[in-house]
Amino acid sequence: MQKEEDYLELLRAFFEVIEANKGTSAGDDDRILDAEGLAIKCFSHACSLLYLLRGTNVPDLGAAFFDPGSINVLVRAMLESFLVFYYVFVDPENKDEESFRYHCWLYKDLMERQKFPVRSPEGKKRLKAEETVVSDIKGKIQASTSYANLTLKQKQSLIEGYEWRFKGWKKIALSTGLSEVHSDAFYTYLCSYAHAGSLSVLQMRQCETASHQQELVGATMGLAMICIAYMTKDYCTYFPKSCSVLEKDEHHKSKIQMWTEIGASNLEGVDIEWDLLNG
Repeated sequence: MQKEEDYLELLRAFFEVIEANKGTSAGDDDRILDAEGLAIKCFSHACSLLYLLRGTNVPDLGAAFFDPGSINVLVRAMLESFLVFYYVFVDPENKDEESFRYHCWLYKDLMERQKFPVRSPEGKKRLKAEETVVSDIKGKIQASTSYANLTLKQKQSLIEGYEWRFKGWKKIALSTGLSEVHSDAFYTYLCSYAHAGSLSVLQMRQCETASHQQELVGATMGLAMICIAYMTKDYCTYFPKSCSVLEKDEHHKSKIQMWTEIGASNLEGVDIEWDLLNG
């Protein structure tokens, strides 16, 4: 049975590898900063989970409750932060493919922002200035060998800003080493909470006590620990300084190894349950 201290151990290891990379040169573009940003995003969500686990209290309203819905939504955000990091920075077979995926990732949201209904003079000025950035990224994408290998339909979808990756979340998750149950079934479950699926309402309605609500997040917290372990491991794959720090700490290294193995398993014979009362 997992306790809060187990979770904190993984967070400490994750924090240390992020800190170890401070001072690394950003290089010719911002991809190093953006890779760090994805890790920090994942870490921030993971820290916020601790506060949700301890219960939500709003004195101004006289309200106190346990919020499994937000826990599930945050863990989905953690998982997707890791999957984007892996897809963009770890999975590519060469530098051309890495640059292509990185620029596609940037291009999609910058194109989306160009459509924002901006009204302030400052906002309009920023979007106008950003047109040059978008054009520059577009040129880099189109000059890539990876772009040349796309179908005509894929090229059109990418350049028009409708798509930035041509692998689904499940396929990306499987390529990280996560098992089918985590890549598909559990991810789908978390999406129901993020998208206000009927299951997210039904489960909460069927919980008659606070302890029943807490039971809903046992497996979710197991996935959070798996996500931290995978993100830590792959962050070290991309950043040599971070790898050196983890290699020197056998305790953290073994803890990361244990949870990556759990993430790769089909969970048969694995007891993932969160001890909220004795954390």
